[in-house]
Amino acid sequence: MELLDEDKLAKFVRSIVIEMKPELKSNLNSADVKKMIEASSREWLNVGQSANYLGVSTTTFREWRKKYKIPSYTIEGVTRWKKSDLDSFWKRRGVEGYL
Repeated sequence: MELLDEDKLAKFVRSIVIEMKPELKSNLNSADVKKMIEASSREWLNVGQSANYLGVSTTTFREWRKKYKIPSYTIEGVTRWKKSDLDSFWKRRGVEGYL
């Protein structure tokens, strides 16, 4: 299962890189974008994956995300959570070493 539509993510990544680093525009090719997508997609989880990662039900995760304000990111209309943010949340709220 893909986390995001690869074409939309590629377009998004390209726009950010080009906006932030105009000098890279001529050096950015599809292989570079694909590597960036692959590296970043391992870090991003949907609701079910996030709940599973923390070892709780999706209902519990949805309650926690509101109650504890777990950071989320919406990219092209799709909400995702970074594993590193979930790790930080768990260290603050959970038992260290559980994950």
